[in-house]
Amino acid sequence: MTFNPLRPNEPAAGYYRITAERRFMYLQQDPAHTLRIVWQTLPVTCPICAADTGLTLFHERGAQDVVQALCPAGHLWPEPLVDPGHFRTYAEFHGYATPHPDALWIIDAGFGEEPPPPIDYAADITAATKYVAKYAKRKAKTRIRRAVRTPIRKAKKKALNLAFTPVSAVLRSAWNLQAGGVPADLPKATKSITATDGQAPKGEPMLKIPSVAKYRKAYGMPAPEKGPACLVCQDSGRITAPGISIACTECSGPAAAAMAAAERKAERARTGKTPPRRSRPGAGGKKAGMSRRGPLAADQTASDRDAVNSADPCNSSGVHVTSVTRSS
Repeated sequence: MTFNPLRPNEPAAGYYRITAERRFMYLQQDPAHTLRIVWQTLPVTCPICAADTGLTLFHERGAQDVVQALCPAGHLWPEPLVDPGHFRTYAEFHGYATPHPDALWIIDAGFGEEPPPPIDYAADITAATKYVAKYAKRKAKTRIRRAVRTPIRKAKKKALNLAFTPVSAVLRSAWNLQAGGVPADLPKATKSITATDGQAPKGEPMLKIPSVAKYRKAYGMPAPEKGPACLVCQDSGRITAPGISIACTECSGPAAAAMAAAERKAERARTGKTPPRRSRPGAGGKKAGMSRRGPLAADQTASDRDAVNSADPCNSSGVHVTSVTRSS
């Protein structure tokens, strides 16, 4: 039977497969003991190349009578020494981790892949000590070399600068002559202006900077136009939309004045400062809304409210004026 390397271990489908990096041990009864059963653990070995590590063992229930083995060299052979029941139990333990509890004795007896060797702490500690010692030695050498090389490097740099000083002077003179020579008195306007907070000292010309308008005219840039003061209504005073036309509350207008008055009233209420109440003189020197005979009648109150609503320009924006009648 050929081996399919892409098929995984599927105990539920009847296919069992184990790949062991270390030696794979099978159980065999010890013939030296007759009164009691003693199991020996023996490794599975390739009969062709004698390889005992990196083996792959597989078995398909109902299709194979014995367990098949495959070595890393590609040699495939049947292994009748491995008990199929033991192998199925071991594969189920790896696939499900809940095999039959009555068959777990094979793991205690040593069936399956050999356990990894114990950790050699002594060797690890020795290797770590050697590594730390080498690291400390390397760092110490680095510090010593830096302490020796830094003064030498500085001395070499200083000597090189001194040696090239005449050459640098000649090159600088040649560059100055090529640029037109060095002026007799270098301008000190930059230092003077900086020391006087941007103001030129007496006797020196003030640096004139053209205005932005001249720069704009020289570059052909148009002057910025002043936009509307209110970005909501575009200085129209009303916010319009399909089927909607209301007064703008963001710019100065009747609604803004009403809101400002309401804000002032709220501020007075918060601070507790109330102005003195003023009475509006009515007809005959009496208060408004009060007649000589007493409170206004219902028809007179309704007529007065309609007159105020028709005269007030804010009523079109949804502000209604209501009168309050007080009884004596």
